[in-house]
Amino acid sequence: MRFAKIREVVVDGATVNPVYSARGAAMLTSRSLLPAIAVAFVCSVADAQLRLQRVADFADPNERSRRFTGGREVDFTADGEKLIAAFYGSTAQFFDLKRNVPIGKPIRTAGDGEVGFVNNKVAYTADWDSVRFWDTKSGQQIGKIIPHKLREDTIIHPAIDSQGKLIATRATMKSVQLRDVATRKLIGAPLNYSAIVSSLRFSNDSALLLVRAGGSLYAIDTETGENLVGPIKSGWQFNYFPKHQRLVTTETVGKDLHKLVIRSTDEKGWPEIHRSDLPGKLTRLVTLSNNHVLVQVSKQDYTPGLFTFDLAKPENRVEVKSSADRAFAVVVPKGKQHWICSNIRNISCYRFGESKPVWQKQIPPSGSDQRLCPLDTKHFIIRDKQENFSVYRVADGSKVWTHVGVKRFSLTKDRIALCTSAGVEVWAME
Repeated sequence: MRFAKIREVVVDGATVNPVYSARGAAMLTSRSLLPAIAVAFVCSVADAQLRLQRVADFADPNERSRRFTGGREVDFTADGEKLIAAFYGSTAQFFDLKRNVPIGKPIRTAGDGEVGFVNNKVAYTADWDSVRFWDTKSGQQIGKIIPHKLREDTIIHPAIDSQGKLIATRATMKSVQLRDVATRKLIGAPLNYSAIVSSLRFSNDSALLLVRAGGSLYAIDTETGENLVGPIKSGWQFNYFPKHQRLVTTETVGKDLHKLVIRSTDEKGWPEIHRSDLPGKLTRLVTLSNNHVLVQVSKQDYTPGLFTFDLAKPENRVEVKSSADRAFAVVVPKGKQHWICSNIRNISCYRFGESKPVWQKQIPPSGSDQRLCPLDTKHFIIRDKQENFSVYRVADGSKVWTHVGVKRFSLTKDRIALCTSAGVEVWAME
């Protein structure tokens, strides 16, 4: 594994020459000390509330003569101590972030599948037809392969429960297998459906596996592997709220018209308790809190309509007034006090309950949607079509930092991993 040297220092957006200490210069002469380069090469962005420091570089282990090179997928363990990266050329690699060294040898994968962690001790690689488990300490494969049909147009990753104890895979295009991660044994019999399985998701409390096949939703008991409820008519967007025992689903009722349906999950058969017409085509369902959801629709004139629903009193929905002429992407920062929308012309920030934007910024036309992602309560991220990764302030929309050539990224509470054409960069946040 090659390590790319950190060649520059960025302070407040300005690039300056790095200053080496005697100790830092000595580090360059010893390959075994390369993980400590971040001590001598500090790459940071100073902001009143945010500081980013580049702490590691992991280079693409493959030959550089290929058309596509570098990292294409990356993920952290929950404790932030390990990282798995998938590289173009059907290769994956584990890394120890305490020492910034690779774990084991590069893993060959069958096609450019997906990677991730089941828990801090177990990782997975998902090829086109199978899933394999890996020991994150040694980098060695655990047990035999598990059948899984991965397709870009539907299911990409297998479903992992929040406790890292269960995994669900699409064994065939119309069947699902639920397994115990520790034993890798099936829980119940394989579940067969009459239509293609298009979505797999565990509930937050890990008690249910929600399976969408065709236009129907099924709830599977994760202790027995048996179907508990279903089929229930449901569109792509659905959310389960175990604390309040509510299931929020959507239904198509006409051309570009949808309904929002809320069901009680503490009653047999999960009966409907609320049904609302939505003035347009549903585009997004965002959970604001344990009992509030934000619903975004695209109206007939293509302007956005946004509504908040209180699960306890869904009939009293509140429309979020906005002067935005259209919104392709919406993000709610972790503070839950603002919502930010983007389109091909501008980015606007609104405070809930107010119709005028707090701020609006013009952006260079990209011809497509800008990808938005919350970072913390005071910052959000935009990764645009031109592969520019930028951090902005929620308060005024000012840009804090930009990194070019970012294909994918992953976040923890204090680190960012960026996939570039050279490999993977890791930045620490303070």
